Amino acid sequence: MQLSKIFSAIIYLIVIGAFSSTAAQDGFSVNTALTAVGGNLPDGSQNIAYYIYGGLRYQAQDYYLSLSLPLVFNSSGSFTQLGGMYIPNGNGNDSSGSMHGSGSQGSMMNGGMGISNLNAGIGDMYVYGSYNLIKETNSLPSFSTDGFVKFPTASSSLNIGTGKFDFNLAVSARKFIGTFSFYVQTGYLFLGNSADANIENPVTFSAGIGNNFGGGNHLLLIEYDSYSTVVTGFASPKQLSLGYTYLINSKLGYTMIGSVGLNNSTSDFTISAGFNFTL
Repeated sequence: MQLSKIFSAIIYLIVIGAFSSTAAQDGFSVNTALTAVGGNLPDGSQNIAYYIYGGLRYQAQDYYLSLSLPLVFNSSGSFTQLGGMYIPNGNGNDSSGSMHGSGSQGSMMNGGMGISNLNAGIGDMYVYGSYNLIKETNSLPSFSTDGFVKFPTASSSLNIGTGKFDFNLAVSARKFIGTFSFYVQTGYLFLGNSADANIENPVTFSAGIGNNFGGGNHLLLIEYDSYSTVVTGFASPKQLSLGYTYLINSKLGYTMIGSVGLNNSTSDFTISAGFNFTL
């Protein structure tokens, strides 16, 4: 079981959010990203899934709201996104250690094309938000309340997702010291299928260090993310990520993120790249 899809989308937003704290203006922006998630599934097979994200974000001085919806391509095995991480589901016939226990799957291409068990469809939609509770001072960090709601919009043929509404509530602290920024977040993830015997609602934790350089046009961020137990009997998911954003001009930014799972409850790797357009 692996959790890499869960972390990816949230990390992408954190990188954009950290950059917007110093570089962006209030208003709407559109973001796109291509993400590849790979790793070993519970049955020992390897799988790579691809996600093409489209999103809309509104940034104000004290809060932001954003929406993200992916087009997903995967094979018979798959990953379930829980916020910013991805958890492996196993193949369509083996749901052990899986967030998605239906065991059902569909196929859009078989046999004649030489590509078997390739599925494509819409993934789950996420709405993220954050509100600044206490502004940063010379001696104290800023504090905000953060969260997201996941809408179960994923196509059934993809064999991904919990199939239920999930939501997260968290509190964050952020402090800028010169060109460096320090970020800590802790929260609680409520899973819609937590009534299942082997599924638990996890405590979430993230910590990161970022640095703006090159006249404020570049941001480098390293972040550690972990959840407490999600699936009973499996290790707590943990992940380490490195993100980079380049402000091409006042309206356009480019972001790259690479993540590695730190145990077998998280996908082996996640690679993501995309653009953010300020409207």
